[in-house]
Amino acid sequence: MGSVTDYDAMRLAELRSISEYLHDLDEADWDRESLCEGWRVRDVVSHMCVGYTTPMPSMFVKIAKRGFNVPKASNDESIAFGSSHTPDEILAVFDEIHTNDIRRGIAKVIKPNEGLVDHLIHHQDVRRPLGRPRLVPEDRLVAALGVVPGLGGFVGAKKRVAGLRLAADDVDWSHGDGPAVTGPGEAILLASSGRPVALAELEGEGVETLRGRLAA
Repeated sequence: MGSVTDYDAMRLAELRSISEYLHDLDEADWDRESLCEGWRVRDVVSHMCVGYTTPMPSMFVKIAKRGFNVPKASNDESIAFGSSHTPDEILAVFDEIHTNDIRRGIAKVIKPNEGLVDHLIHHQDVRRPLGRPRLVPEDRLVAALGVVPGLGGFVGAKKRVAGLRLAADDVDWSHGDGPAVTGPGEAILLASSGRPVALAELEGEGVETLRGRLAA
């Protein structure tokens, strides 16, 4: 009988890893563009802060004010929080989240395995544009790769990778059947989640299909 993956422990570990990285940034780095279109580094981190600390009733009101357009509400609130707080203030909130395992509002209803995927992706969102590569811990990477192909919704990976065989060449993981997409596990994770920046690191006859889906 195989061991059970503790996604919640990995989620918290990833939050701590993000915090360690953020503590090394200077103030100018917080205003650099992230991989998320229209978001600075400070907005990505603020997005996570808002998701973890805003009580559900307050979040409901904010979403309702945007005609129940969740992506718009998320965008507006993340940028507003990022713009109205200094990097030190944002980091203080972020550190309290992982230190005290705070989960209010939307964070309470997000499954730990999906939270792990989200945090791994957002970590790279604020690392890659600053040219600060990272070796993702293998256990977290493999766990996230096992989850992402089945995620629809805002992530949209399920439709994006349908009919393709994904295979990491740096960790023991593969998924699906069809034209192959091979390369580093991190690149597969990012491309599957809609980040075209990682496409150049991937090979195989399925890459052009994936590229087209990302551009659609």
